[in-house]
Amino acid sequence: MKTWTVMLIPHDRGGTRTLTLCNLHFWALATLLVTLSFVSAFFYQRNSELLHRTDLLRQANRVLELENSRIPETAPQPATSRDEVHQVETRLRSEYSASIAAITAELGELYEMETKARSITGLAPRSPQKAETPLSPRAGKGGAFSGVGGLVLARTESPMHPPAIIYGMARPSADLIVQEIRLRTRSLGELVREMQVQKDKVDRAPAGWPMARNAGQVSSTFGYRLDPINHHLSLHPGYDICAPYGTPVFATAKGVVTSAGYDGEYGNCVEIDHGGGLSTKFAHLSKIEVTAGQTVERGKTVGRVGSTGRSTGSHLHYEVHVNDQPVNPAKYLSN
Repeated sequence: MKTWTVMLIPHDRGGTRTLTLCNLHFWALATLLVTLSFVSAFFYQRNSELLHRTDLLRQANRVLELENSRIPETAPQPATSRDEVHQVETRLRSEYSASIAAITAELGELYEMETKARSITGLAPRSPQKAETPLSPRAGKGGAFSGVGGLVLARTESPMHPPAIIYGMARPSADLIVQEIRLRTRSLGELVREMQVQKDKVDRAPAGWPMARNAGQVSSTFGYRLDPINHHLSLHPGYDICAPYGTPVFATAKGVVTSAGYDGEYGNCVEIDHGGGLSTKFAHLSKIEVTAGQTVERGKTVGRVGSTGRSTGSHLHYEVHVNDQPVNPAKYLSN
């Protein structure tokens, strides 16, 4: 390790002092200096912010003092006080207007994003808001002016557009902005719930190959065929997929296992209810790996390929049912 020796020789007759330094000392000193620099910068910035806030509070306090000590309008007032109050009020109005404009712009962008989301997903508002029925011009009216006015929601030709209150307005009041925020919150919450419902429907729709990719080969399709055992013409209600004994078999959609056990000619068989009248069946399994009542996700292993029941060899018999009727699984087998 490299070291340096510093000798301190006083002008008087005192003894000479020797100081030995190494790389570690220099790095420690540099680290200390950098840390002090960052800490100083942080506290300087923090102090500047506090001073700015203090100045704003001081100005606001000055305005309140001027208003509390205001002399009746019949008496003359110092011109400087009036000018100061006018300047502060003008500045506050300007800041308030700028804040309203920024909030309105953000709400406009939020509205556009929600509209695009509804257009992409095809989800229209489930319960559109209704405008209040206007009163007759001759009906009695009264009360203090609030600046809100009649609330008439924006009408759009496309049903995908969410309801709106201030969309398109140049200078909405604060009351209208608050109501728009509440409306956007309800509408976006409804959109999220609808998307969750649609996602659940997609998750429960059978799709994909019931084994690993490229595993198995179709040996018999849906429809009438010569029975491989008695050689009579009969309806084959599903697909036969040849695969090596013990190949994992996967659920093709989310659902609830309604039965899992030996089922006569089907051998070891698993049936899954996916809701909406859709169900799937996996037959001739060598092993069952789920139980009745169990909820499974798409891709969950439900069993293993085998040749139990009425079977001539190792394969999976796969069926798709709609309202308890077998249908051609071809369109459900695409990956």
